[in-house]
Amino acid sequence: MKGGGRWLRGMFVASVAAAAACGADRPASDETTAALSVCDEIVPPDRFVDGIPAYSQCAGFETAPIYSNNGVDTSTTALGADWIRTQGSGGYQCTELAHRYLHFRWNVTSWLPNGNAGVWCETPPPRASGVVQTMTPVHGDLIVFAPGVCGASPGTGHVAVVDTVDDAAAELTIVEQNRAGRRSAAQSCATCFLHVVANGGASGSGADGGAGSDDAGGADAGSMVVRTAGATRAPAGSTSGPSGAAIACGIGTGGARAGRGAGLALALVILALGRRRVRSK
Repeated sequence: MKGGGRWLRGMFVASVAAAAACGADRPASDETTAALSVCDEIVPPDRFVDGIPAYSQCAGFETAPIYSNNGVDTSTTALGADWIRTQGSGGYQCTELAHRYLHFRWNVTSWLPNGNAGVWCETPPPRASGVVQTMTPVHGDLIVFAPGVCGASPGTGHVAVVDTVDDAAAELTIVEQNRAGRRSAAQSCATCFLHVVANGGASGSGADGGAGSDDAGGADAGSMVVRTAGATRAPAGSTSGPSGAAIACGIGTGGARAGRGAGLALALVILALGRRRVRSK
């Protein structure tokens, strides 16, 4: 019964997390967050930047649009008035992560870069956007790769979020989508960096995947995405980033599927809890 009690307490914690996907910032060791993910993916901590996860593509939804209301939960349809479309089609493209990060981490709402990632440095952001181009990166900037540069697709280019900066080695650690992962890149790979003026460069996550720092508003996200039932773990090695093949990262076209309600995870937890109690009698 002692083991059963520990199990019940664990399930209770999971059910509370499922009911409230956004809570107060806590260290990675204290909290996991149940998130609504198109691919039912468990995202490892090293694929978070300031509480925003980079999701993997999954079979069947490579052409779907993506919506979010907090930077963590995602769906292929808007599940409420506060849900915005972060990708018109193409599933979890590199551009989707960039849009979701800018909007929910830095509250960039009046303007977001358009088109394939490789052209994002061609036109300076409008002054009112609060975003500028720079060649001196800090944590929280977007790095834009021109088509064919440093592993980016020759047709579309690529974009990723800068997590750590090593000026002495002229290297960066970046987090990216499409082929989701974390990897190192030379600063010289960048056509430009897109920098939010409000960003002081303080890291809110690093490899620990913690929640955002206090220097700007953003998503109050936990440290790891956990599906409480029916979870599909990311393939082994998926966090290592590109290895050889170019990363295609464009806009794409495609359809949608109906999103699943965020209460599904909580319902499954309650059902599992009831079954456990029956077996314990």
